[in-house]
Amino acid sequence: MKVIVSNIQRFCLHDGPGIRTTVFFKGCNLKCPWCSNPENIDFNIQQYEENGEKKYYGYEISLEDLEKEILKDQTFFEDGGGVTFSGGDGLIQFKQLEPLLKNLKQKNINICVETSLVVPNEYIDIAIKYVDIFLVDLKIIDKKTSFKINSNVDLYKNNVEKLFTNKCKVIFRIPLVLEYTATESNLEEILKFLNIYKPQMVQVFKIHRLGEKKYELLNKKMPEFKNMSDEDVMFFIEKIKALKINLEYCKN
Repeated sequence: MKVIVSNIQRFCLHDGPGIRTTVFFKGCNLKCPWCSNPENIDFNIQQYEENGEKKYYGYEISLEDLEKEILKDQTFFEDGGGVTFSGGDGLIQFKQLEPLLKNLKQKNINICVETSLVVPNEYIDIAIKYVDIFLVDLKIIDKKTSFKINSNVDLYKNNVEKLFTNKCKVIFRIPLVLEYTATESNLEEILKFLNIYKPQMVQVFKIHRLGEKKYELLNKKMPEFKNMSDEDVMFFIEKIKALKINLEYCKN
């Protein structure tokens, strides 16, 4: 069995607890214009040219070889670290990944996954058996505007409900984008949502332009966005804190 990854990044400190190895998968069901990993939206291997040389975003790797790559860092996982599956969407290839997940759990390796949760329910059923912490995007849940990122709010909410019903550890991540996630109506929906589902933590962050070079290599232009003012961000953060939820403001 093989999966398609774009990168295996070692010694990561912001993709879950401890020191982690993060595996970036190709493929995402959302089309967020502010995405910092545009090379991982497409499900296929993509060719690009840099300094006259042909290169590729994505490559196939067997589960056996992927496990070997992860286990190279096992020594660093001893203080609560482990592996994080990201993307794209970290859940997008979980059906193919299940044999590897079983092996990692047998070795007591902590598993995190970064996901939009806009994936088929069966992927969630697999993940619940193996994943220790779900790092879940909380983007547009206002149904009137969810089409802007190709989201399915009903599917998302059903999957969130399944995670909390199964008492999974969840960290919600909220990217603040004025034209999309940070509209008045969507922020109100997010607060209502958080009042129902009390996660382990909420992480709030402004978007950045660190992926701009990758857009250029893919012959695309990264859209321009306005960031929320610091004052408005803090006002929103205080509303979340009022719900008695642990919060981390991730400044770029």
